[in-house]
Amino acid sequence: MFPTNLYAAEKFSKLEVTSVPCIGLLEGMGLRSGTRVMVQNRYALGGPVLLRVEDAYSVALGKDIAVQIGVVKV
Repeated sequence: MFPTNLYAAEKFSKLEVTSVPCIGLLEGMGLRSGTRVMVQNRYALGGPVLLRVEDAYSVALGKDIAVQIGVVKV
């Protein structure tokens, strides 16, 4: 279980969030420490990351935010 950031995580990997930048919108999306997510897709050329959050819903995050979110593989 090596820590990494959300943008660097492999596609279809199941992850647990370990750190989140202090941005209120992220908490509103349910992204906080301990949340389980799966990377559904990472779009080319620095595009967004599409996540499945807690097997409930999907959200897309830009690269600039995704690199600030720490995760570990579960």
